[in-house]
Amino acid sequence: MIRYNINRIVVTCAIIFLVIFLFVNYNGELKPQYNESATAYLQPQTLLDLSKTINETKEEKPRSHPEKLFVFSPKCKIAYVDPFSTQFLDMSNQIPYKACTADPDLFSVLYDRKKRHYILHLNQDVLKTLFFSITDLYCVYRETVAGTNDSFAMTNRPEPFHGDFIVPRHFLGIVVQCSDMKNLSRVVQADAFSFAQYPDYRNETNDDWRGAHYPSVFLFGIDSMSRMNFRRTMPLTSEFTRQQGWYEMEGYNTVGDNTLPNLLAVLTGRNAVGWSRKCNLNNPSCFVYLWDYFRSAGYMTAYAEDLPSKSTFNYLKSGFTRKPVDFYLRPFLVIIEGVLKTVEWLDQKYCLGRRTSFSYVFDYAKQLIQRFVKETPKPLFGVFWTSSCTHDHPKGGELLDERFVNYLEQFKNYGLFDKAIVILFSDQGSRLRELAEHPTGFLEERLPMLHIYLPPWYRRRFPQVARALQLNRNRLTSGFDLHMGIITILEQIRPRINYSIWSCEGCRSIFEVVPSDRGCDDAKIPYHSCACNSYVPVPISDIVQRLATAVVQRMNEFLTQLDLNFECGKLYLRKVLSAKLPVHLDGVGMGIYQLEFITSPNGGKFRSFVRMDDTSKLIEIELEGISRLNSYRNESYCVKDAMAKKICACRDKNWQGSLIDDQNTKIEKTSDGVVVYNVND
Repeated sequence: MIRYNINRIVVTCAIIFLVIFLFVNYNGELKPQYNESATAYLQPQTLLDLSKTINETKEEKPRSHPEKLFVFSPKCKIAYVDPFSTQFLDMSNQIPYKACTADPDLFSVLYDRKKRHYILHLNQDVLKTLFFSITDLYCVYRETVAGTNDSFAMTNRPEPFHGDFIVPRHFLGIVVQCSDMKNLSRVVQADAFSFAQYPDYRNETNDDWRGAHYPSVFLFGIDSMSRMNFRRTMPLTSEFTRQQGWYEMEGYNTVGDNTLPNLLAVLTGRNAVGWSRKCNLNNPSCFVYLWDYFRSAGYMTAYAEDLPSKSTFNYLKSGFTRKPVDFYLRPFLVIIEGVLKTVEWLDQKYCLGRRTSFSYVFDYAKQLIQRFVKETPKPLFGVFWTSSCTHDHPKGGELLDERFVNYLEQFKNYGLFDKAIVILFSDQGSRLRELAEHPTGFLEERLPMLHIYLPPWYRRRFPQVARALQLNRNRLTSGFDLHMGIITILEQIRPRINYSIWSCEGCRSIFEVVPSDRGCDDAKIPYHSCACNSYVPVPISDIVQRLATAVVQRMNEFLTQLDLNFECGKLYLRKVLSAKLPVHLDGVGMGIYQLEFITSPNGGKFRSFVRMDDTSKLIEIELEGISRLNSYRNESYCVKDAMAKKICACRDKNWQGSLIDDQNTKIEKTSDGVVVYNVND
């Protein structure tokens, strides 16, 4: 009898617990679902009902929202995209792996921890196996030298060496070459190595204390990688970020076209308006970067980026007027890009000598982690950025995936994830080729991936940060919020330092709970970058043709303003591909057209947003809202301005294509990059 009563009690308690669980987890609202294997990008059913005309749209009433969303709030609904939908099977075939060399390394780098110096080691076994016919080698090295700013040089005279070579403590990098002594023109092998040297200026006592109490902060960036394409093309790395301590931000929204505005949002907290009013983009010293704040707090700082000829702060810009960080890899990479054999792959310099361009970046990060996280802990802030695989091809992540996750595993073995906050992020999604033209391309471009890792001790000490990241997962965030979140790390450990954050009303630290009812206006995300709006196609009418013509005219005027009429030919509208209108979250559309069109003579494919007033006469065109959807390659080689490069067709190109009369479009006024036109019927 006692046993029977115990069973009844257990069953009753289980039923009560189940009822309580169902009651607590159901609040009468339809919650977002995240089934990765479900249907691809869902257009809300209301959009299909609103696709006739804008007047009909205004008469519609709000309807129920779709089930699958990345973000669902009163001001923002970002539709879910299944990264593994069969729709993506029609994209280009898998990219074959390209090896930079088939020969084993004749040289390797060792480190003497006690004496704190590197050793360039000559691998005798490789020499005997591969080059057994060579009885005597003649080896020389040249030191790579960095200037006070972005200048660089290499010692003029090659210095001979024999056997293992102890690298002097001041060497940033070295280029080595070995030849057959009997025939010096026969180069056996050439290679290059960078060195994260132990600093002499540090206070070891202070560093010991900081290393035990301050979290190191590492930012690893992959160019042009959306959250969805990350899952699709880098499954191994994606799986790595699903371990405990990682937090994925599914509502992370880009704030502009190209790498520069998005990376500067993270590193400086500034937007494009802030640059134009306060700073010249050709003078990066005008900005205060995150690494400046961390240096003031006693951190060592590092910055490395591959593709030195196209790096973020140097492509069409003057670079840094002073060395920006303690460990700066660019001078070394510029030199080896010029002296070693390079191999192009995916339209980029994929191989620099015997190794991939990105491997130099992550090998440098590995040295820093070995030296200053594992061996002699010091607080370190580092930014490590790669573009070589992913910038120009939507499936380039496949080349990077296995190699990058191998680096992460090595970093894990060196204790990085025990001691450091790690941020894996991108600037935007792919803006070119088939992924940009896919029906989900608008969202792919505007939803870059962002994963944030907090080490166990940090989660225990600051549980509110872990809770905030969990809640912010499906809320609208941006690079401005990430910038403020990284500043939060410093405020926690050095609250008395004044962090003069750029004014951004509405921006929030991503390490704190952001409002659940945020919209792009609240988060200071420009309209043309906002992923919150859904769009309904409308007919390509006469007014749509005139709006597209006005955009092309605006593009020509921009080139005129830069005095580029001699270099660049005039553009004409060849064809309007599509026109769409947004559906507001209350079910009412308004006159902001999203246009896609092709221009002559360059065959440029563009997307633009055009705002039309109630009279259907005046329109506003935001120059920054004009995006290039196909590659301009070398057609704009004659100009240097970044915006002009997207537009210009240098005059010696072949001209072709139809012309559309634009004489009925008259300028009304211009201000701050927004041009207002009067469109006559």
